[in-house]
Amino acid sequence: MNTNTRYQPSASPTGAFSYSSTPGFSHLQYISSVFAIRILEHSLRFDQSKNNDFTFPRQQNRRSPIYIKSPSFNDDFIFYTNILPFEMQNISFNISRDFERGTRRNLPVGPNVSYFTSHTTWKAVDSDLSTCWQTNRAIRAGDFFAIDFLRAQTNITFILTVAHSSVLQENLDISISFDGIWWISYRSLRGIFIKRKQTSQKELYIILFDSAQFAPGFESFRYISFKAIEYSDHRFQVCEVQIVSKETITNIQRDFHPLDM
Repeated sequence: MNTNTRYQPSASPTGAFSYSSTPGFSHLQYISSVFAIRILEHSLRFDQSKNNDFTFPRQQNRRSPIYIKSPSFNDDFIFYTNILPFEMQNISFNISRDFERGTRRNLPVGPNVSYFTSHTTWKAVDSDLSTCWQTNRAIRAGDFFAIDFLRAQTNITFILTVAHSSVLQENLDISISFDGIWWISYRSLRGIFIKRKQTSQKELYIILFDSAQFAPGFESFRYISFKAIEYSDHRFQVCEVQIVSKETITNIQRDFHPLDM
């Protein structure tokens, strides 16, 4: 989970400020991570001491999916993807001695890691169009990025700003879900609008999704995903995800044209 921890606004003379910028935060983060791993190891070994036949595996094949996630600045949704910044299962680990496993000090080194810090999922929800989440490899069939709106929503409107090509975006399978387990593909283009924006650094495509105009039966959902159905030489590049209020949708929509034009 990549996020920017911060205090809520207070009556302090200096106002609200980032908790992660306070003195000693890095050390607190480190000792908290180490302490959590020691608790885990103690619990596992305690169970083993009660039952001589019980052993916990040193290695385990990954069966459940692992996602990289980041909450929005206002904590009203979570952006996530299945594309990991590096193959974590290739990092060797011995729980009896490697207490830094869950800390940043144990991150692998190399170009992939430094690339991830510059293009983490947090860059897609930081309300800054100059920064983007970007994958560090080409897209494979089944790769996706998705949004969790935290609860079932009806007639929700949001904007997705991408720096990857409109061709890649339009060929992604759009699916919605109430529970994140059962998904329904949204084949129609109703309620989806787009406009192009040229900046000094890159060309952006701003895509407006108004589920109130979706085909009947698709107006409500909690999750929406954008999944590649085949290999692509392109990379996902998402610069911003933003929920739009109903009060402003009419004026905003005038600048867009339907995706199926």
